Amino acid sequence: MLHAGHTALRYFISFVTIPVTFMIAMSGFHLGFWISLVIAALVYMASNFIIKVYQRYKKRKQFGLTKSEYNHIEAQIQEARESLYNFNRMATRVRSISGFKHLFEMSRLSKRIISIVRANPPKFYQAEIFFYSHLPSAAELTEKYAYLSKQPIKDTEMHLALQRTRDALEDLFVSLEKDLRQILAADIEELKVELDFVTRRSERSSKEES
Repeated sequence: MLHAGHTALRYFISFVTIPVTFMIAMSGFHLGFWISLVIAALVYMASNFIIKVYQRYKKRKQFGLTKSEYNHIEAQIQEARESLYNFNRMATRVRSISGFKHLFEMSRLSKRIISIVRANPPKFYQAEIFFYSHLPSAAELTEKYAYLSKQPIKDTEMHLALQRTRDALEDLFVSLEKDLRQILAADIEELKVELDFVTRRSERSSKEES
């Protein structure tokens, strides 16, 4: 997915077109000030759009994704970021220190998974259940947990409801850890292969020297 660097570069290049277009319209075509300014603004918007389309195209080609695949993954990442925002917002309302620490770790795992998929979109397919189920469920349960924990009623039924919610969040925490391991599995395996290759090459070099 496009990151802040893409955005900064796009806006910088587009911004440069404003004075250039304005001067060409004023000096080259002898147009009025306001007309030249409008033309410069239109060129700025057009260049911004064209550069963004090109950046997205290059990103798709880099990872071998179709346009529909890229758009779908991008939409899922956006939804995940919104779910994570809601999750974090609800987590700050939890009064229990231990509960907050637990939710903080869940947030950290979720943020890491989203970050990895943003940097390498094809990894989305290794963590689809995270985007479709685990993170949305965590956000919903955290909202319910924060709501229940603030209620003045502390009877047996309320304690049981809170405990069941904590247990469900604990299960989701384990699921998030599995999601992250699943995403990193291929990278870990690739690293093992590279380390084995380096080790064998070092052993051969040692034998040849001896």
